[in-house]
Amino acid sequence: MTLSMRLGALALSLTGLAFAAGAHDVVRIGGMSNYGPVLPVMAAQELKLFDKVGVKTQFTGFPGGAACMEALAANEVDIVNFFPPGLALAKRRGVKATIVGADSLTPRGWDVIVKKDSPLKSVKDLAGKKVGISATGSTTDFFGLWAANEAGGPVNRIPVGGPGMVPNLLSGNVDAIVAYPPLSYKMLSAGTGRSLVDFGKSMPANVPDVWMASDDIIAKNPDGVRKTLVALYSAVVYMQVHPEWSISFIQKQTSLPPEIAKQEYENTIKGLSPDGSIKAELVEESLKLAKLAGMNDTPPAKDLFTTRFVPVKAVTP
Repeated sequence: MTLSMRLGALALSLTGLAFAAGAHDVVRIGGMSNYGPVLPVMAAQELKLFDKVGVKTQFTGFPGGAACMEALAANEVDIVNFFPPGLALAKRRGVKATIVGADSLTPRGWDVIVKKDSPLKSVKDLAGKKVGISATGSTTDFFGLWAANEAGGPVNRIPVGGPGMVPNLLSGNVDAIVAYPPLSYKMLSAGTGRSLVDFGKSMPANVPDVWMASDDIIAKNPDGVRKTLVALYSAVVYMQVHPEWSISFIQKQTSLPPEIAKQEYENTIKGLSPDGSIKAELVEESLKLAKLAGMNDTPPAKDLFTTRFVPVKAVTP
């Protein structure tokens, strides 16, 4: 081998080592871009909180929580917003991830919505009907199962995708949809839909949104996970105590009209955990939804989360 070839091989070797050493320098976050519980990620970017705590992050938007979980499983992201039954399902498939902090404590802004002139009057009327969900295995799917259980009869859950929710409801392809914020706020404010079930009032606290991280990044870059969560929850606290800034930010970030942005703030942002604290009983309540799907072998709640990184002590921008 010539000298130049040996130097080239050495350079490639060193490049590989450098890449391996820096593989976890950037914490990759995944979530639905304009979904209320995920907005603190963008707020933390706007407020330069990630810079303040000393962590580099990269955000990737996905169409739903199930897609976030798939990306985490494929090692495309490190931390995602989803919910406990989704993690339990993923663990059955060999995905190694752990809940690192609570996000929403109750499903505020989540509703079963029907057309304004629908003959359906109560959750019992859903038996035998078609209910639109975003995707199989998503939070909307599990909430649809809960509604079916309350209805006391089978409900046909139809995956229509997030963007397909309203068109499929208004065209009559489905009888109802499981709507998440801010979609629910938009429909109810416009009068095009009527709430049949308000999950925030009907369901017990069950952490419908949590932040979960791959076990790989927890092992290899725990400091990055910790700093990311400090920035995220600091953004939550800032938003909760600065309503004018927050509502303006929500409008700018999501292009929502002022009245919907205010609902997003009052009903969603103010309901987020300010420090990420999570309790086993909340996770256990969430896992009851998995049992409705026939998942009777879910891991114990205590095996799904860690309190290693929470509660977070917020910092100011």
